[in-house]
Amino acid sequence: MILPKLRELKEAITAIFSRRYTTKFPAEPHEPAEGFRGKPVPDDKWCIGCEACSEVCPAGAIEIEDDRKNNKRIIRRLYDRCIYCGQCELECPQPKPGVVLTKEYDFADFTKDSMRCVQEFELITCGKCGCTVGTVDQLLATARRIGPALASAGPEMILVRQNEIGAPGPQVRRRKEDTRSDIMVFLCPSCRHKVYTTEAGK
Repeated sequence: MILPKLRELKEAITAIFSRRYTTKFPAEPHEPAEGFRGKPVPDDKWCIGCEACSEVCPAGAIEIEDDRKNNKRIIRRLYDRCIYCGQCELECPQPKPGVVLTKEYDFADFTKDSMRCVQEFELITCGKCGCTVGTVDQLLATARRIGPALASAGPEMILVRQNEIGAPGPQVRRRKEDTRSDIMVFLCPSCRHKVYTTEAGK
């Protein structure tokens, strides 16, 4: 029993006169190691509001709200729920991630307002049923990725690129029935299927 106690005493005395292993934070700022997963910050240059990050977030720290009345998509990032797993950065479909994990870790506050990040995107809704098609940035990014040849085959790609350059869209005469003349409007997959497969009077 004496030897273990002497060994513990030796380790305690050695620790007293040895160099500290911990940092001096918060008295001095601490520089995290390479690969540290800190606060995820969206990059407005690359984020397209596609909600892929929200789909893979295990903590539910990214909320998506589609305001179809005002054609806006609102993305709220709740840092008080975030577990800093890095899935939002890893699963971003953009060539460069639309959200990047920084080395920032000290952002505690007395209010939750500082723990929120809000983004807004222009939303595109279906011209028939009104459901969400996607954001303008999302469709433009898709058009650029697939190239002009393939983008010209999709009505949504054509329309969003016309809107980008300020060109007026085609004037479509609206009918009660679904006809092929309705293809040149923004449609959800379900309504587009009906337009392509349904003829007037059937």
